[in-house]
Amino acid sequence: MKKHLLIIATLDTKGKEAAYVKDCAEKLGIHPILMDIGTLGEPLTHPDIPRVEVVEAAGYHWEHLIKEKNRPLFVKAVQEGGVILAKDLFEKGKLHGIFGMGGGTGTAIVTHIMRPLPFGLPKVVLSTVASRDIREYIGTKDIVMFHSVADILGFNEFMRLMLGQATYAVCGMIKKGGVIKRENPMVAVTAYGVNSVCAMQAEPLLRERGYEMIAFHANGIGGMAMEEFVTQGLVAGVIDFTLHEIADEMFGGYCKGIGPTRLETAGQFGIPLVVAPGGLDNAAFSPSYPMPDQLKGRKIHFHDIRFCVRMGPDEMKKFAHIIGEKLNRSKGPTYVLIPKKGWSEADKAGMELFDPKTDQVFVEELKKIINRNIPIEEIDAHISDPAFALRAVEVLDKMIRAYRPQSKTLFEL
Repeated sequence: MKKHLLIIATLDTKGKEAAYVKDCAEKLGIHPILMDIGTLGEPLTHPDIPRVEVVEAAGYHWEHLIKEKNRPLFVKAVQEGGVILAKDLFEKGKLHGIFGMGGGTGTAIVTHIMRPLPFGLPKVVLSTVASRDIREYIGTKDIVMFHSVADILGFNEFMRLMLGQATYAVCGMIKKGGVIKRENPMVAVTAYGVNSVCAMQAEPLLRERGYEMIAFHANGIGGMAMEEFVTQGLVAGVIDFTLHEIADEMFGGYCKGIGPTRLETAGQFGIPLVVAPGGLDNAAFSPSYPMPDQLKGRKIHFHDIRFCVRMGPDEMKKFAHIIGEKLNRSKGPTYVLIPKKGWSEADKAGMELFDPKTDQVFVEELKKIINRNIPIEEIDAHISDPAFALRAVEVLDKMIRAYRPQSKTLFEL
């Protein structure tokens, strides 16, 4: 069976380029499907999925959009319609990879269509804005962005080279396949900088018990990527060692950027969850993420060009309420582990941020808030000690073996 590549472009401005990509894909043995998302004039090449079909898939009326001449609304319509049609192709087994191209608007449209599609499905964008901060386009997904260098305007030898290389890349990815094999159940864990040893300690322990570990860098996007991984049914359990993102979100730190569902998805889907307050002892800042004035005068630990600022009793109470309320919504087995000797490498005895009394404020406040059916276990160890990792793995393994959740995946590869 031939593999299918969905090519998305504004055919009124990039018709020649899209036709070239289509031709390249055909020569590589991949069946192309060309979707038009143009908002200006008539398409310069014939689409397989015309823009009328795209906007009407989302419930918009083509004649109304043309009459209104409201470009932002038109963009919204092709984004929403494109997602619906791409999902439909995928569910019918007619989508094995997706390719897009564009400037600022085109990139925003094609990546919006790509992001709801599952991990592993090849996603490639040739873009004029790939050299900028692309977080808004990538989100949590495995999207590959090629910098077009020149504008995708004017059909020339250099642009044909860029288009060809990007097409070869996505077609090669399609031929490799995007299936995430699940021979051994995966366990998701979080880690970051001064709190990564716990995850390193956990991996061999998980492997001994028949699991594979997948670690997510708790840098704002990483924590949210883990949440999305859970929605796809890719993990059997979660050890959320690192809640540091909550501190950075509160103060605009280096690892800010989490969404409202952080720390909630495993509970929502009934996935066994072990939680530890790793990294909550500090908020991290850098020259690009300056420390707010209200934290000046606090204890500081320098990690590199970034530095960690000690959180105090007031913050600990706030963290307890945020975390407790999220965990109380859990529909699955949930367990809290507290390391009594420190929550990060900077929070060890003798280090700059060591302050067990302040850490205990969090524990006592959490006990007041959290549901009685969620155990809180305090361990006389540091979060980086082997004993802590061992206990976390033991608890999770026991919960996984005792509980087999119903599959609630959004997609299955």
